[in-house]
Amino acid sequence: MKKTQLIASLAGLSLILSGCAPAIIGGAAAVGGSIVQEKGVSGNITDSQIATKIKVALYQNDPDLYHHVNVTVQNGEVLLTGNVATNEMHIQAVKISWDTKGVKRVIDNMTVAKQVSASLYAKDTWITTQIKTQLLFEQNIQSMNYSIKTVSGNVYLMGIAQNQAELEEALDIIRHVDGVKKVISYVRLKDSRE
Repeated sequence: MKKTQLIASLAGLSLILSGCAPAIIGGAAAVGGSIVQEKGVSGNITDSQIATKIKVALYQNDPDLYHHVNVTVQNGEVLLTGNVATNEMHIQAVKISWDTKGVKRVIDNMTVAKQVSASLYAKDTWITTQIKTQLLFEQNIQSMNYSIKTVSGNVYLMGIAQNQAELEEALDIIRHVDGVKKVISYVRLKDSRE
């Protein structure tokens, strides 16, 4: 480990112990984003390769982290969801994601709490399946441009909408699926892509 990384790790640990974990996560995200921009992103790295690298790194760090963190990648943007046992696990998952080559953005929607029950997981999976099916058969929506993740009835939507009308239609469909509590959209419009 490089000396600067060791110092940053120790500084991060002291902030955790003082109860400032949210500041670390936000700061790490900002620093990570500027590092990625400076390095540039290879056009050869696909979303599935990024997701695989993150999942492998999570497993190598801690198999529990791998099992409790959901990773979704769309256009180099990583969405992290799930429930982890400690703040340290939360921070480690965010750091691993930012350290993965090709990542443009990390959207952190993990929680630190007890693990969800099998019945809640099954319900979330059923909600996601219903949403994907409805979007697939909607002619005005290019469903392949979206990633959907449901956590405790909250639906996270990522991707690129062709226009505002398509996005509004997708959001309307999702809001009316039985069991959806809230829709959190990280969708960008096609014209606003970097």
